Amino acid sequence: MPAKPVTEKLITLISRTSTFLAVFSLFSMMLLITLDVILNKLAGRPIQGTIEVTSYYFMVFVVFLTLPYLEKQHSHISADFIVARFSPKVQNIFNIIGKLLTTLFYSFLTYAAVNQAIKSTKSLETAMSNFTFYIWPARWGVVLGLACAIAVIMLYLAQNIRNNPKK
Repeated sequence: MPAKPVTEKLITLISRTSTFLAVFSLFSMMLLITLDVILNKLAGRPIQGTIEVTSYYFMVFVVFLTLPYLEKQHSHISADFIVARFSPKVQNIFNIIGKLLTTLFYSFLTYAAVNQAIKSTKSLETAMSNFTFYIWPARWGVVLGLACAIAVIMLYLAQNIRNNPKK
């Protein structure tokens, strides 16, 4: 069995780590909501902040930390039925262009997310709640997910360029 290239190892590491964090967030969200419901029904005392933690933290991590996995699985929308009619070289060129456009799109999103996260961190942004609930740390979850997705795309892009078919 041949050894995996370094780029494939990095892609797998980034994808698995971010997916683990997303699954951990999903599991934590399910546990928190379940405990909240049980405590509310049995003791009449729900867990304060369940809605805030779920919506501002767990949901953000579940959505954005799965992006690298989607990129690794090539699960985004694509027009394979059109590209499949071309030669492998032309298909690879389309893949490279697609990855460049996706990187550009994610870069714009990341730029906006970083600016928002910095602004949020400087102001120690909070959500309206019965208690002081800081949401600025969750803004960095968006940045982390997008940055990991860009890293995976860039690694695949390098692979596509390096393995460009001759015909």
